[in-house]
Amino acid sequence: MQVSRAETVQARCGTKAILVAFCWGALLGLVGCQTFDVRSDWDDAVALESMKRFHFEDPPIVEGANPFADNSLLRNRVRAGIEQVLEERGFERAGARASADFVVTYGVQLEEELRVDGVTLGTGMGSWNRGYAYGGAASTTSRVNAYQEATLIIDVLAPESGDLAWRGWGRGMLTTRDRNRSDERLNEGIRAILERFPPVAGD
Repeated sequence: MQVSRAETVQARCGTKAILVAFCWGALLGLVGCQTFDVRSDWDDAVALESMKRFHFEDPPIVEGANPFADNSLLRNRVRAGIEQVLEERGFERAGARASADFVVTYGVQLEEELRVDGVTLGTGMGSWNRGYAYGGAASTTSRVNAYQEATLIIDVLAPESGDLAWRGWGRGMLTTRDRNRSDERLNEGIRAILERFPPVAGD
């Protein structure tokens, strides 16, 4: 039984379509599954596991602070995210600091980073014939871009003394210079940090 050229081309196209669909599905899966670099530290002498009621306090306004690390828009988004995640995890909002088991606040640290991108430059037009590629010369160069990496820090303080009892921090969830910022990504990052509070044995 002979297979026509048209049938062979159709079969190849069908296989390519399946591969393209698979690759897109895998890519969307990676985009939907956010991963963050998260760390935490705490005071072993404080009974963190017994804390149930929280009071949120905005970080103090520092004169001359980087406007991308501290502004009213960012403060409102971070506060809303922290309060939402704490309540999702069963913590109760206290009406005043005096009636809270812990005070929660936050900070943002910006660090200058360099990213090196490989850029491929080509000349001419490449072609494909009988399984062999020809034509078109290409060269690769490097482009260095400066950007700011933001670290979100969430602190748990003792309400009476204000001493630091627990600290969690992470990178990759906060974009300070992008109008197309994602509140969903920010909340996922806050959730990833606060999942470490309170710490469990073995952490």
